[in-house]
Amino acid sequence: MRNKIKKIMQMAFLMALAFSPAVARADQSEAEAPKRVVSMNLCTDQFSMLLAGKKQLVSVSKLASDPTLSVMSEEAKAYPVNFGGAEEIYLMNPDLVIAGTYTNQTTVQMLRGLGITVVQVPPVRTISDIAKELRRLGKILGREQQAEALAQQFTSEIQQFIDTQPAERARAGVYYANGYTAGDGSLVNELITTAGLQNIANNLGLKGTSKLPLELLILEDPQLLVEGTQFSDKPALAFELLAHPALKRTLGNSGRVMVEDKYTICGLPFVTQAIGKLANQATKLGAQTE
Repeated sequence: MRNKIKKIMQMAFLMALAFSPAVARADQSEAEAPKRVVSMNLCTDQFSMLLAGKKQLVSVSKLASDPTLSVMSEEAKAYPVNFGGAEEIYLMNPDLVIAGTYTNQTTVQMLRGLGITVVQVPPVRTISDIAKELRRLGKILGREQQAEALAQQFTSEIQQFIDTQPAERARAGVYYANGYTAGDGSLVNELITTAGLQNIANNLGLKGTSKLPLELLILEDPQLLVEGTQFSDKPALAFELLAHPALKRTLGNSGRVMVEDKYTICGLPFVTQAIGKLANQATKLGAQTE
């Protein structure tokens, strides 16, 4: 995974060089860009690490270094950690703070009251919004060339998945702890359909994150069960449904795939890792139906 991140950033750098007519404009943009940026949200942490210039990003949230939640957990170790407190962030002397729309609003208002610019980034719900958010944050950070290169590379990878979808879409059911699924309007749904699978939650009219009774899941006869991260060293009652005998009979031994939560929590270019894993399953199942 570390090699994948390095490759993404290296390719983005090389692609940025292709925008050479815009170098003068980029220099001017970077001169006006914020010099001390603090991110206080897991998703903006990773956007910022992908886009920020050398020494521009001065702190990321404590979650950024958690390998179960962050794709860039190793890269995050190079940055001082913040715990989301207004006082600690103010003392870092930032000229820009990047937060989520669900970040503690009292903290956001306190920072703004202290004269600090705070940009709030909404959760990314669609694949197309990933490229849009890259470009928006790239402009804010004065890193438009880097952002454009990353956005173009990401868009190209997504198109490759679309172009190679199997003719027949296998039925896939997303099933998380406590019987939750992901339907229309969720990022996970977009990843599944882009991979060339049919999300049974859509057949049932389920939207976003919704409860899916086990009986309904089995009646839809999924060919593939998409699961999130599970911790074998931390068993929990929340995951009991995933081990139900009826589900095992329906799926057999090969009809499951685990997509780690860190690839789906945030709408980042790294969602291609999840799509790739799902696309491999879609191809195998598609071949079986031919």
